[in-house]
Amino acid sequence: MAQNSGLELETQKFTVSHAGKQHSYHLAHALFQLEKLEGFYTSSYVEQKWLQDLILKSGNQIFTRRFKEGLSSPFVHAHWQFELKETLMRKLQGKSMAVQNQVYQRDVDFDKMISKKLKHLKSTHLWGFQGSCHASVLSANENGKVSICELATAHVVQAKKILAEESRLQPDWADSIDNLYFPATYEKRLEEEPQNAQIVIAASGFTKWTLLESGIEEKKIKVLPLGFEAEKIPFQLPESDISNRPIRILFAGTATQRKGISYLMEAMRSLGKTREIELHIIGGIQGSGKALWQNKEWFQYHPAVSQNEMFKFYNQFDALVLPTIFEGFGLVIVEAMAAGLPVITTSHSMGPEIIESGKNGWLIPIRNAEAILNSILALRQMNNDQFLNLRQAARNSALDFTWDRYQKRLGLLCESL
Repeated sequence: MAQNSGLELETQKFTVSHAGKQHSYHLAHALFQLEKLEGFYTSSYVEQKWLQDLILKSGNQIFTRRFKEGLSSPFVHAHWQFELKETLMRKLQGKSMAVQNQVYQRDVDFDKMISKKLKHLKSTHLWGFQGSCHASVLSANENGKVSICELATAHVVQAKKILAEESRLQPDWADSIDNLYFPATYEKRLEEEPQNAQIVIAASGFTKWTLLESGIEEKKIKVLPLGFEAEKIPFQLPESDISNRPIRILFAGTATQRKGISYLMEAMRSLGKTREIELHIIGGIQGSGKALWQNKEWFQYHPAVSQNEMFKFYNQFDALVLPTIFEGFGLVIVEAMAAGLPVITTSHSMGPEIIESGKNGWLIPIRNAEAILNSILALRQMNNDQFLNLRQAARNSALDFTWDRYQKRLGLLCESL
């Protein structure tokens, strides 16, 4: 990084590269707003502004997710060819291992392309993403650029360690654990990317901890929490008195043991048959679902819905529970809180950055059904004024994690690079 240490702040220009989507659209847009974007390279994006406008007018729900309004050519370079085979396979085979392997291959092929382009680009920094920046990080280093690797989840070494342990502890739920097995060559690149990068971006304090535990130097780790689209999430305090009705607890997202679903079921069994508390699960089911359906008397299941539909559904519930074992950030936490839902979650997420137990939710240890139970009971025992204050506090806390706040944090981070 020494070769760039004399750069004046105003000369910073970032090449952003990501073979998928995640939040890379928002990062590129924020850098563009900060006048620091050289170019955004990705596998799928609607580049032309006229076409973006046409899609927005049409109300198309698929392609509106393939661009960020306010960011278009000539700053964006989409390479759709890297997604064509994956898209076709997904339509034919669904969530098969072959499809997942094609995603890994997409990352590798896209990364190779970017690594060759870098020496011709007038950027001072490369900002790559976990899984698709191994070759490009090395190329950036060789070409005198500052190399950055961002992890939106957490380090693969700790992921395998924690989730393998979970598989042993909860064998009946083991087939629902994702993010545990990778092809050897892909796992190796996941390990080496943050080692080779000059700067590593972590989405949360938990992500940083996994990096430190995996031997990454603390001095090169920067924490940059993600943002969310607050304007799309309705907020309204409920009119009905919580003292006179059941409380409705929500688990939103894929039902998987990675998110601690078995411990939630254990807590519900401890509650026993009661009309005072309802648990609702909205989302897909990872694995066979056998262990989950053995507990069907303790919850009401609803299939997965679109993100926009989920935003509207939040206000039908009183709290979100996410007893996750392994979550880099946990976007559902801030989204639910923006809708006014207090959140029960663990320290293996961005929970510690936002939750104050008893004030806007509850922060609990992992693998602790009793703590889940006690948090739900604490909510049940509140009077209506206490409950409304809790919901308002949840909303207020979430607003510190909007994309506008993200851009401000990003600007400060750039000053430190």
